[in-house]
Amino acid sequence: MKPKFFILMHYLLIAYIIFISIIKVNSNHVVYLSIYLGFTLLFNIRFFAVKINEFVFFILCLCDWALCFLFYIFTGSVSILIFTIPIVDSFYYNDGIKKYILVGTGLFVYVYSLKDFPLESIANNLIIFILICGFLQYLKYTQNEILRLEEQAEEEKHKASALLESVRNLEMYNESIEDLIMLKERNRISREIHDSVGHGLSTIIIQLNALFALAKAKSDLLPEKITDLNNFAKKNLEEVRFALRELKPADYNKYESVLLIHNLINEFKKMTNINVQLTFSKTIWSLSDAQNHVLYKSVQEFLSNSAKHGSPTKITIHLSFAETVLILTMSDNGAGCMEIKKGIGLKAIEERIAEVGGAIQYKSLPSVEGFFMRLSFPRVEKNIL
Repeated sequence: MKPKFFILMHYLLIAYIIFISIIKVNSNHVVYLSIYLGFTLLFNIRFFAVKINEFVFFILCLCDWALCFLFYIFTGSVSILIFTIPIVDSFYYNDGIKKYILVGTGLFVYVYSLKDFPLESIANNLIIFILICGFLQYLKYTQNEILRLEEQAEEEKHKASALLESVRNLEMYNESIEDLIMLKERNRISREIHDSVGHGLSTIIIQLNALFALAKAKSDLLPEKITDLNNFAKKNLEEVRFALRELKPADYNKYESVLLIHNLINEFKKMTNINVQLTFSKTIWSLSDAQNHVLYKSVQEFLSNSAKHGSPTKITIHLSFAETVLILTMSDNGAGCMEIKKGIGLKAIEERIAEVGGAIQYKSLPSVEGFFMRLSFPRVEKNIL
């Protein structure tokens, strides 16, 4: 990481030192400018090269100390401002053994440049050198902690987002299952009432008709009573039929495809122990017989191929009934493949989809985990008698 503060500081230091060297009357202007331009060149290579590895960065920092040493050789003294540039780059942007080699080299060059100074001056300058290194170490530690906390916060954010998505999927799944259970139960009750009560009342009517024929010749009252009973039974039969029509949802046929797929998934889960999650939108409309067949076969083929080739632990299937199109998405977390080769099963799905005017898309590694398939069917009006 290259903080803008340090980049700006580098340029300001170099500009300041160049300015000082220019306004001073000195015969070493060419030497000064050459070394300062060397600092500038090394700095720009380090921080603005597109691709530069750690070792090259380390070598460039060593070159900074070499320039400082040359500066001392030609001028006889080196300002602490000049040392600040390689100190920052050596200590702040390097780690491990490379950092200690650079700091040791810099300390040697710095002490060597002070060898003609009084001992007290050397001690003061060393204290400044150590304080700068300590400040940079603290700054680097603080920045690393901030980065660590930011990464941790980002990771927690992703976990929370994934957990929230899982909760939403689970809620949608539970709602879908509840709707299916309710519909299946209502249909079961409707069928049982029809089979038991309806059949019983029909039998009563038949028997009463027989009794009426037998009793007609013997009594004038008996046929009347039997007729009343017959009418009563017919009335009750109509009431039962009416109750059945009310009990059985008018849009039950809309759920036919969903129920078939739900049963298919249950059988698949029993045989493979793979977790399959089926969800569908609240709005559902009827499919044509051909679409129902293609939808069922496509799901069946996807489940079979997924278990055979992908070895997944989870398969997700979602039916989205939009206003004019049904979108079926299926995905697994299996092994996937880098190159999708069309086998008999995949070709069969494509052919069936084309027959009903639908479209198919599929993809695998590396764009998605496992295998993903998306089918779409245009809405076709179906008259239900």
